[in-house]
Amino acid sequence: MAGPLSVNIKPILESVAGKLTDDEIDRWFVGFEKANEGRGFTLELTAEGELVISPMVNLHGGAAEAEGIGSLLIWSRERGGLTLSSRTIVRLLDGARAEPALSWLSPEQVAELGPVLPRTVTVCPAFVGEIMSESDRLPPLQRKMERYMANGALLGWLIDPYRRRVYVYRPEVAVETLEDPETVSGDPVMAGFVFEVRQRIFALHDAPGG
Repeated sequence: MAGPLSVNIKPILESVAGKLTDDEIDRWFVGFEKANEGRGFTLELTAEGELVISPMVNLHGGAAEAEGIGSLLIWSRERGGLTLSSRTIVRLLDGARAEPALSWLSPEQVAELGPVLPRTVTVCPAFVGEIMSESDRLPPLQRKMERYMANGALLGWLIDPYRRRVYVYRPEVAVETLEDPETVSGDPVMAGFVFEVRQRIFALHDAPGG
């Protein structure tokens, strides 16, 4: 698979509207993913009913996600909140199901969580981040980040290791573009969190095969 593919399943979703709860749709989506494990792709669902099928990230892409999640995890152990796996399904208010590469729930969000379904979070994390892979195109990822902001995220990072850029998203504020930054700050949403993006992500993609 050269890049993400999308399949319109809106008629299917409309046919079950009012018959299945959001939790039941989540269980179906998780089950659908499990049934396709090992086939080399991930699945997401847009608010418009498009099932997006994306290739799995390569070695350096997986390492980049691990670096980001690991740094978030170390910080959140001291500051609170919950760092999520890149395989966690986030149900957005508009009905989309997404799997951000990086995400963090604030302590307030964790305290307000109701019963949690396996692999599913029913609130948009305070922080979300996406790391561009070799099969991604920038405009769809930018639209995805805008969707996170519209659904309640307070801070978002779109990391492009190929152009060595970080796009910083905040609600109702113009996107900030950082050119080859050494670090990116999470303040004030994630007070004290500083991510060494050049060392931990850009350097990985500079390596042979990145």
